[in-house]
Amino acid sequence: MNGSLLIWAVLALTIFWCVGLYNRLMRMRARGLDALGSVEKYLREYTLMVDTHLSEPGVTRPAWDNVSTADGVWGDWEPLVKNLHGLDVAMKELHAAPFDIPMLGRLADVLGELQVVWQCLCDQPSDLAGPVVPEVLKFQWDANTAKVQSSRGGFNQIMLKYNEAIAQFPARLVVGMMRFSRAGQL
Repeated sequence: MNGSLLIWAVLALTIFWCVGLYNRLMRMRARGLDALGSVEKYLREYTLMVDTHLSEPGVTRPAWDNVSTADGVWGDWEPLVKNLHGLDVAMKELHAAPFDIPMLGRLADVLGELQVVWQCLCDQPSDLAGPVVPEVLKFQWDANTAKVQSSRGGFNQIMLKYNEAIAQFPARLVVGMMRFSRAGQL
């Protein structure tokens, strides 16, 4: 009688522990999705800023959907427009698997390329009309970049804690059965 009571008690504790672990990991994933949404919101600001600038009088407005077929339309801005389109595509692909390591790595690579192209555009010498990139746009871009870096850091910190929780000893025995896997970082 005491042996069966002990078995039932251990079974109940195991079930409660598994439910608690599952809930904890789901909360961490939800926080990660919220943080990724924050990153995405600020990444979309880049496209909005450039689109607004290029829609000003005297500047040809880009057609974001046809960016790969419109060679030479935007002059100095073309590499930036193409990278912004690549960023948009990477973000859309990420929606299918938001914590996928290769997808997050691709988004991080595209974001790095975007910053390099932006810096190259900013470093171009001024012509008679003035600098290629207006000072106001540089200021907006830099402010948004700080927000992206902050939200990106928050996302990475959440995913680091999530990955640590999955790797802890008793949890790693059952997380595979619960369909949890390691998450990538930006």
